[in-house]
Amino acid sequence: MPAILLCLASLAPSTPAHATASVPGLNECPAYGDAQICSGEVASWDGTMLDVDLTLPQPGSGGRHPLIVMLHGFANNKHEWESLTNDGDNADKWHWNNHWFAAHGFYVLTYTARGFFDDGITRPDQPATPAGTPAGCVRPGSACPPNGTIHLKSREFEIRDTQWLAALVAAAYPDLDPSEVAVSGGSYGGGESWMQASQPIWGANSFAAPSSPPLPVLQLQVAVPKYPWTDLAYSLAPNGHPGPLDGTSYSASQGSPTDPSDTGQGRPFGNAKFSYVAGFFLEGLIQGIFESGTTVTPSTEGPVDLPAWAARALGGDPYDVAGTEDPLVAQIRRGLTEFRGAFYQDDAWAAQVNNREVAVFSVSGWTDDLFPPVEAFRQFKYLKSLDRLWPVEVAVADVGHPRAQNPSFEWHHLNDRAWGFLKEQIQRSHRQETEVFSLPTICAHAPQTGPVQQLTGRTPEDLSNGSLTVTYTTPGALRNPKATPLEDPDNLATDPVVGFETNAPGCRASSTQGKFVDATARFTGFSQPLDRPSIYVGLGRVKLTYTLNAVPPTTATLNARVWDVAPDGMALLVTRGTYRIDAPAYNAPTQTIDLPLFGNQWTLDKGHEVRLDLTQVDYPTFLPSNSADAIITFDGADLVLPTRDASTLTIPGA
Repeated sequence: MPAILLCLASLAPSTPAHATASVPGLNECPAYGDAQICSGEVASWDGTMLDVDLTLPQPGSGGRHPLIVMLHGFANNKHEWESLTNDGDNADKWHWNNHWFAAHGFYVLTYTARGFFDDGITRPDQPATPAGTPAGCVRPGSACPPNGTIHLKSREFEIRDTQWLAALVAAAYPDLDPSEVAVSGGSYGGGESWMQASQPIWGANSFAAPSSPPLPVLQLQVAVPKYPWTDLAYSLAPNGHPGPLDGTSYSASQGSPTDPSDTGQGRPFGNAKFSYVAGFFLEGLIQGIFESGTTVTPSTEGPVDLPAWAARALGGDPYDVAGTEDPLVAQIRRGLTEFRGAFYQDDAWAAQVNNREVAVFSVSGWTDDLFPPVEAFRQFKYLKSLDRLWPVEVAVADVGHPRAQNPSFEWHHLNDRAWGFLKEQIQRSHRQETEVFSLPTICAHAPQTGPVQQLTGRTPEDLSNGSLTVTYTTPGALRNPKATPLEDPDNLATDPVVGFETNAPGCRASSTQGKFVDATARFTGFSQPLDRPSIYVGLGRVKLTYTLNAVPPTTATLNARVWDVAPDGMALLVTRGTYRIDAPAYNAPTQTIDLPLFGNQWTLDKGHEVRLDLTQVDYPTFLPSNSADAIITFDGADLVLPTRDASTLTIPGA
């Protein structure tokens, strides 16, 4: 790679940011309102050209400046976290955008991830900085760079891009303090933010390529992932089996964080989130180009073909024969865990213990069906198992991907708290007592007027003090209506992607009011009316003993939905969950299981009933099993919901 030439011009510590950028590839730095932003295409560590914006700290904001890198979501671009105002979109980006951080003295690095291109601004508050063409082969007549493809946040490609660009900025601006670095991002950028937190030192060893002159070493102090993943395999295809960390649903995972050879072999490949996986794959084809074995840079992972991964996952089960998987499924497991999941960077996390531990403030969504709270809970529990004073805090609210409503009042509260955490830790992260805190899901469409109902606990489990158990005694026998996957109208109405496009904003209401008549396609049970209000907070589970009536034993999908039914019959979706039965390798033909729910903070009012649906097909949210002849029978089920009330209440259901 050609030597990187740095400009000699630099900023004196007390001088306002100058008009000419000194990062190779960045052009002039015009003003967009009161923000000065440098734009251009910059060569990364392997020569891939990346479309970069750098917002300079505003004059009068101090002599030494921290750096924050803000990472966009999948199929988005560098503009996502940019705004002309502190208020941004008045929700997720409120007081959390380049303008806000520049006004508080930060250099702000935003760039379009490799493999994607910038199709322009999408919000009126965004600055119209010029677009580059990092994914050249999406443009007619342009040559395709061999490495400039979507690697899906590989630790060997996109993770190094961020560290390389940050080092270039630090080399160019002497008033940037390399010991004060933060990273934040949502969704695709949230997954990377967690991965970056496993690497506190950004230096020459991180880049996999030498630089001349040598680039400075940076110290990451704070990461703020928003609606992220930590285990991409489990988040895209959850199997519902308890994780190996502590055997509970709060740490459910595909594999083990402490055994590099365990990328999920002890648990079956999960139930693919069909509408999300298919939707994201289509977005990737439109907005960029996937890696399909063209990369010439050697990597530990080896060549991967992401379109082939998607085709195999969406082709459905069986993914194994008696526990032996085909090579492509094994490659998917390894790629989505060891190479793209923060949960699996065990050596890197362990190395931080007794040294400096990166401070993390992670935000997840109770109503986020793509990356639900278990993605943050498992990582929180793992880090606290390494050091009970690890500075990691988790916030959960009605935010993130659909079905989330993303109310402004909750985002204001979350961002205020995240900003306070970042300010406290940016100069040097430090060990401390932390907590998990939760905000409620409120289905009314009127603006929140009273104080935010915030619940806290030392751990995710400590959010609750008691439990509500509904015992449904009616037997069930569920067939697999794969040939008619939309036979149940609530399947489409509750899908996070299709339902988001076709339903009015707000919580999802049942299309059937519980009167779906075919009990062989869906089991539906109702509790007796509650004699008192109860706050459900946490994950929850459905406990049942099933028999899989198939010869030979095969695979099947069991899905659950939980509803809050008002006295007038209106049923609102509270949470859902899924479990893969895979016999004989991972399950017995008859077995007692706990099907984990995604969770929520939800107030069940007095006089309301709790409805439970069980079904083999919840499509298009989850890919149906190809085992069309499988019948699942059970004698009843217990729905167990953790509650804030310090009581153990059991009520009958039918």
